[in-house]
Amino acid sequence: MSKILTISVAAYNVEPYIKENIESILASKARDDIEIFVVDDGGKDGTYEIAKGYEEKYPDIVHAVHKENGGYGSVQNYSIAHATGKYFKILDGDDWMDTEGLTKLVDYLRTSDVDAVVTNYKKGPDKGSLSLFDFSRHIEPNEEIDPNSIDVPIGMWALVFKTDVLRKSGVVLPEHILYTDRIYSTVPFTWVKKLVFLNIPVYCYRTGREGQSVSRESRIKHIDEYLSVTETMCRHYTEDDRAHKEYLILKAASAYKVTIRALLLLDTNEENKQKLVDYESRVKEIAPDVYKKAASLKTRMGWVITFLRATGYRGYAVLGKVPKGKIDY
Repeated sequence: MSKILTISVAAYNVEPYIKENIESILASKARDDIEIFVVDDGGKDGTYEIAKGYEEKYPDIVHAVHKENGGYGSVQNYSIAHATGKYFKILDGDDWMDTEGLTKLVDYLRTSDVDAVVTNYKKGPDKGSLSLFDFSRHIEPNEEIDPNSIDVPIGMWALVFKTDVLRKSGVVLPEHILYTDRIYSTVPFTWVKKLVFLNIPVYCYRTGREGQSVSRESRIKHIDEYLSVTETMCRHYTEDDRAHKEYLILKAASAYKVTIRALLLLDTNEENKQKLVDYESRVKEIAPDVYKKAASLKTRMGWVITFLRATGYRGYAVLGKVPKGKIDY
């Protein structure tokens, strides 16, 4: 039976969190119009067994999947291929939904035919310590929006795509690497004609958990994956001429600045300086517009990038004396 919304839960070793995750969806009054793929990506804990218990109790809603480890991208590729929902949303296994917001979202989607929906989201270490990211400061609610008018990059936490749009876009996320949600939230946008912002929080993003891919330690360890994903976004901006170039360059330049910040978290030495210089050179060749926009003096990182380039990267040694925490997110 077709559903209104498919929710893809990437559930790799998230046993302490998966009950809260699933129950935040099942508590919604709209749960019968939702299907949940809880995809255990080769984990070693009890995540799959917990999800299987929910599947036995709610077989028309919860689908527990255990597969060989392929990374975050493989989870979303699986769920997009198997989704029956008219719309599609990602939820990481250690995060959860604002139940009331989810209900309002599905109520809207029942009669909607837009290609994508943007919603607010909350972030924090737990339910008692959440802050709201409110897009109403940037986007007019409840009206169709031209993506090129958006002046803030939108991450996967805030996005719902029509499933047909995802499939038409041909998006296939790289496997066995991190940070592919950046590609997911960018590539399908060239197929979005109708976009609406709903001024409600839906996604709740857990921060501060040990081992998260966005932690400083993980970004340092997986720096080459960071570089690869951002380079993919830059190539997409250059090569895809369908639509929304202004928004796509905003996304690519934002990702590029975050990547430079991650490079500056590495130990300050000649090898890592060369890694930064080489990356700047590659992006300048691939997407010169992105290279230029990233150095905009409207942001602090834009000033940093401008300083590095203006000094022929001799300023790298100066930045190396800045405590790493001052460079971090």
